[in-house]
Amino acid sequence: MSKYSLSSFKGAPLQQNRQQAIVIQMETEETKKAKLEEENKKKQEAELNAKLEEENKKKQEAALNAKLEAENKKKQEAELNAKLEAENNAGQQDEENRQQEGKKRLEEEAKKVKQTKKSKRNIETKEQRQKRLEQWITDEETQREKMKDELKATKDAKPLSVIFTGHVDHGKSSMSGHILCNLGVIDDRQMQKLKQEASKAVGESWAYAFALDACQEEREKGKTVSSARATFQTPSGRRVVLLDSPGHKGFISSMIESAAQADVAVLVVSARKGEFEAGLEKSGQTAEHALILYISGIKNLIVAVNKMDDPTVQNDFGRFEQIRLALTTYLTKTVGFNDKNISFLPTSALVGDNLTTRVAPGHKLASWYNGPCLVELIDEIKIPKRDVGGFTRACVSGKYRDNGYFVVAKVEKGQIKKGDNYLMTPQFEECQVIAIEDEVGNQIERAYAGENCRIQIEEKIFSGVNDGQVMCDRTHPCEVSNKFVAKMLIVDCENVVSNGYSAIAHINTTTTPCKVTQVVGVFDPKTGKIDPKGSNFVKPGQNALIEFECENEICINKFALENFIGRVLLRHESMTVGVGSVVKVCYE
Repeated sequence: MSKYSLSSFKGAPLQQNRQQAIVIQMETEETKKAKLEEENKKKQEAELNAKLEEENKKKQEAALNAKLEAENKKKQEAELNAKLEAENNAGQQDEENRQQEGKKRLEEEAKKVKQTKKSKRNIETKEQRQKRLEQWITDEETQREKMKDELKATKDAKPLSVIFTGHVDHGKSSMSGHILCNLGVIDDRQMQKLKQEASKAVGESWAYAFALDACQEEREKGKTVSSARATFQTPSGRRVVLLDSPGHKGFISSMIESAAQADVAVLVVSARKGEFEAGLEKSGQTAEHALILYISGIKNLIVAVNKMDDPTVQNDFGRFEQIRLALTTYLTKTVGFNDKNISFLPTSALVGDNLTTRVAPGHKLASWYNGPCLVELIDEIKIPKRDVGGFTRACVSGKYRDNGYFVVAKVEKGQIKKGDNYLMTPQFEECQVIAIEDEVGNQIERAYAGENCRIQIEEKIFSGVNDGQVMCDRTHPCEVSNKFVAKMLIVDCENVVSNGYSAIAHINTTTTPCKVTQVVGVFDPKTGKIDPKGSNFVKPGQNALIEFECENEICINKFALENFIGRVLLRHESMTVGVGSVVKVCYE
């Protein structure tokens, strides 16, 4: 019998099975544990993902809400702005409507006032108007007769107004300044200051020009932009008002205004090679200024042939004579000046030759010129006849405020007395003269015909005063209308002048837009009468009767009655189109 019993064989497998069961059980538990851990991990990940997803969702919702809120806010702001803008526009429209209504009401009131002031004239028949004008002429002659003694006393006491004019850079301002310096109007200290300023700006040679080119623009550009004035006394004691006008065609309006205030003209032309010729070209201002001077009623003309000391000239008589002959022909044949009233002399504005003293013996000019200097020529001119006895007419050319309200005017006829009342036309406004100053600022009791003066007026009418208005005698005011007929010489235009042609009319110091309403007729050059064949257009070189309508009412009269408001200068853009005289004033 084996030493191993049956029971021992049976117990071994059981133990092994038990161990395997334990192992299996342990593996199962580990598997379960791993599985639980895996499940737990997945659960945690799922929870984390869910949490992250929830947070992300909330974040997206928050962002979306913020975006929607921002868009909503912008929309609300846009709606609010649109509403405010609409309200503002409505308010502006209401304000504009109120302003328009107010303006319309004021215009209607002004029209009523004007109609009231002019009612007597408006209801005139043609026969009544003719009778009134005849009575006006008779009354004026009666007044002149009464004032004979006063006229004699003032005959030679009035100043002479002299305009210096000509093409740009020909030396007008330098000549004017040098004369003022030589005669002591500008002292040495002032001259030294002018030299310093000129040296910094454009060059010391411009110092004399700076004496009258007062504004910064004029000094920087080295050219006169606006008209300037000064006063000096000649060696004989005559008081002269010097008017320095711009030569550039862009500032021709200032030159026209100055010409209307002048008695005598000094036409400055450069002798330098090429410069004289440029002034006489179609666009040259020598030619145009001469025409403007003539139509402005200036009869005495001094031609100062300047820059005779220039290296291209060297005081040559031949060059002077060439210029004299060419200009004499143009001034007499083309423009209409009387050659007896034209004087020529050689000058140098830069060095002062022949301005206030005659050229010294030994000077090259003295070898062929021994005539008077420029100031002597001015001194020799007779004072034009002044209509001191006529009904008062003072043409306004400017205004300013300086311890009072002042207008600048030239008395064309009659006299202005301190303390008297006048009518400011064309608005027919009552105007009291508070004080009067002469050209240099001296207080005077009255200003006579021919004098340029400064008149202090009341504040209440100051804002309504403009260039071109006329201060008139209250009982006999000047004629006012916006329509007139003039005999015109058409000197230049792009095509022709015909019905509907628009331009700018200059009448004394008045500047107003106008248009041609009718070409009444063109004059036959052979007969001097209107061509019976008729024509509705006028070409350059032709004379014609033309009816004009102005944009506004202006002070105007027939040339035969009051020539200072009866001359017409017609311009379009940068050219002088025509010149002429009023033959008829038309009324509504």
